[in-house]
Amino acid sequence: MMENKTQRECSLYVYTLDSNPEFPLTEGGFQSLKHAKNCLNAAMALEENFDLLINNYRDLELEAISASVNDMTTGMPDYDDFFEVRTRLNRRVINLLSATRMYMDQCPQLLKRIGAEPKAAKEVSSKAYDDAFEYRFMEALRNHVQHAGLAVHGVTMGKSWLPAEAPEKLQFSITPYASRSVLEESSGFKRAVLDECPDQVGITSAARIHVGGISSVHRKARELIDPFVHEARRLFQDTIARHEGEAENRCLGLFALAREDGEIVEKISILLDWDDIRQNLVRKNHPIENLGRRFVTSEAKGGAV
Repeated sequence: MMENKTQRECSLYVYTLDSNPEFPLTEGGFQSLKHAKNCLNAAMALEENFDLLINNYRDLELEAISASVNDMTTGMPDYDDFFEVRTRLNRRVINLLSATRMYMDQCPQLLKRIGAEPKAAKEVSSKAYDDAFEYRFMEALRNHVQHAGLAVHGVTMGKSWLPAEAPEKLQFSITPYASRSVLEESSGFKRAVLDECPDQVGITSAARIHVGGISSVHRKARELIDPFVHEARRLFQDTIARHEGEAENRCLGLFALAREDGEIVEKISILLDWDDIRQNLVRKNHPIENLGRRFVTSEAKGGAV
């Protein structure tokens, strides 16, 4: 008895029109578009993860600045005020640590999906870890937060008259910190990192160095995926241009379809609006490798503008 052989046909088709020409597409062409779609999806996920990380870092810095402004304008804080500030900062730090872990866990997988070898990005990450105590500390703190306790154990609200030799202005500052004595009580905190710790580790300064190190990883990741992403986007552009030329019209809702015995079994949306968002994220989020050497102040410098 002879088996029925499944017939598979591929085409370009616009779903938004009641009646429109359907143009043939080879199986190889369909698979190329499918691969390009997966590539661009993975690249988008990589940029979204980095955007989430950077925004969580911004939230931490803004929370600290907000607490300093409140201290400057409301007078002497009491115990409840310190507790509330510490709670808010803990939330920001925990969110940041979760975002950094998600980025670092998913980055190698996403690079492979795109077609790039993740080894070079892993080497950049290893160098960042080896080069800075703060990077190692934040990695160990993330594990502590996940399994044993909170990240911010205390907050120092500081005031100092400046300049010291002729005081004119009162400066307000805040330093959320992790305490070595608290971390020593956690059997899971990495011993080698704990041995490096001073009595208190400033969280915001450590976070800057940590995020700066991950920024260097992201810069390398972008370099690795660039040729793959460029080729995937070019294929989509060429496919859209081909359909537009053959249909003599620019149509939204273009899909690549695969049918078996007349039934649609696979379809791929052919559009670049969502990849334009990825490109916007690339332009918006510049990797900041030297973040550890930056800080924000509201002190005016020079003459008024």
